[in-house]
Amino acid sequence: MKRLTRLGGMLVGAGAAVVAVFWLLKDRITGPPQIPIDEPPPFRVPPSPPSEAGGAGDDLSEVSGIGPVYRARLAEAGIDSFAALAAADPALVAEAAGAPESRAVDWIGQAAALAAD
Repeated sequence: MKRLTRLGGMLVGAGAAVVAVFWLLKDRITGPPQIPIDEPPPFRVPPSPPSEAGGAGDDLSEVSGIGPVYRARLAEAGIDSFAALAAADPALVAEAAGAPESRAVDWIGQAAALAAD
């Protein structure tokens, strides 16, 4: 019985060694994983050309806190200038941008100051 147990332990150990060696050499055997780099990730917003930044030549990214993603979301809602942002309802701006209403109130204040300039 001891011989059978010892033989079983040796077989399990040899099998584990084979698996460990394969695991260490798997990248050499199968090759590295291929990741396509032809397309940008879907969560990124491509930068828009400067001519599309705003309807009246306003670049909403001058408002602190508005980047390319928020600018694109606001443009989809029809808010593409400082005057339009300053005249918008904070709840509408918050919903369109997917931002808190307190942030929308801040943006509206900044846009009003920039529109007055």
